[in-house]
Amino acid sequence: MKLLNKIALNYETSRKFSLMKLPGTLSSPLPDEVDSELVDALQINSRASWATVAQAVDSSALTLSRRWQKLVENGLAWSTIALSPQSSLGALVEVRCSPFQELAVAHRLAQRPDVITVGVTTGDFQVYCIVLAPDTASISHTLLHDLALEQGVLRVRNNVFGSMFGGVVWRQGIMSARQTDLVKLAMDPLRSAVPQINLRDRPLFLALGKDGRRSYEELSDELGISAYSIRRRINFLLRSADIAFRCDVARPLFGFPTSALLLVDLPDSEVQPFGKAVGKWTETRFCASVASASNVIVIFGTKSLNHLEQLFIRLEEDFPSAQINDRRLVLRPVKLYGRLIEEDGRAASVIPVDPWYSQCS
Repeated sequence: MKLLNKIALNYETSRKFSLMKLPGTLSSPLPDEVDSELVDALQINSRASWATVAQAVDSSALTLSRRWQKLVENGLAWSTIALSPQSSLGALVEVRCSPFQELAVAHRLAQRPDVITVGVTTGDFQVYCIVLAPDTASISHTLLHDLALEQGVLRVRNNVFGSMFGGVVWRQGIMSARQTDLVKLAMDPLRSAVPQINLRDRPLFLALGKDGRRSYEELSDELGISAYSIRRRINFLLRSADIAFRCDVARPLFGFPTSALLLVDLPDSEVQPFGKAVGKWTETRFCASVASASNVIVIFGTKSLNHLEQLFIRLEEDFPSAQINDRRLVLRPVKLYGRLIEEDGRAASVIPVDPWYSQCS
């Protein structure tokens, strides 16, 4: 609690300064209530047709299509494919930097396609990144050889995870249950303990990393595969819970300016119950059991510092045996699941996420 209060003023001052630095981007329209509902619908079902979304949002399909295009063009919202929590193997890497080298290190990390998310934080380790790989051998090679950090780096700490509890897909939670039912994708799941996605899916994964709403016909033209085959493969990977489609936003401009990273230590018997519960919280952006000094890492996204403080209290009440070893505010998101982020939260460009990068580079 004291740590939160101590850094609150500096964080808010830094954020206001960041927002002032980009007058060119701030001149474009900011999201309104209909935009927020539209995004919430696509966070439920990112590939829903505009006719389907129009059933839940009080607007025409044509108007919603145009609104979405403007949101994308202005870097306010975007859709992409993602590995599901159960298919996400990788590491959260903490980096301690030399003075004033945080952003330089973060930007270097962000250029790698297998580094999906990068942020600059408070604390002794000022930069973190999340790296994905197809297997343990690949993530070991990446951490030991490919991700060699030298300039501006004092220390690196690797936290390897075999899967995630949640946070890949998140929602604003605006729509009612009735609206949600109108939009959500109904699909009978396939039960498989073995991930079905593989290296052969890489071209399709990269193509949908640019834009998760690309049509089957457009994908067919780019990949040289029939639209029918692409549709069947996407549906199979969705049913097997190997992939998900996520819709993300310029979070500060949609009312979620605050993010924090927590290193949590629990008795081994409580890791799974903790992860399964916290992984479903609407504020959770990342939650995974890790092989490290702390055995769970959580990233929250919240509406304010007070909202974040309420989550700390909730954790304490729901999981009294959980020990929070460290908590850090994210001062500057640099990359969010493949999108390079401007200082005000907008997407500037995309580097499609490539979990197979270490095998193919």
